[in-house]
Amino acid sequence: MSDLYDPRIEQALQSFISDHPGMDTRNQAIAAILVNWFTSHGYLPHDQEGIRPENLDASNDD
Repeated sequence: MSDLYDPRIEQALQSFISDHPGMDTRNQAIAAILVNWFTSHGYLPHDQEGIRPENLDASNDD
């Protein structure tokens, strides 16, 4: 356990890791949680497919 985090946070991280197959490390869990939080609060863009505005032209106009 890290001295940096409250034991409740450490327990929550372990539960998160257990609930997400393929997530093996504490660092992976923290990164996933941060990406989710930053995305849902507008600090990171949502993964979107499409053509960037500067690449639009008549040939790809739908």
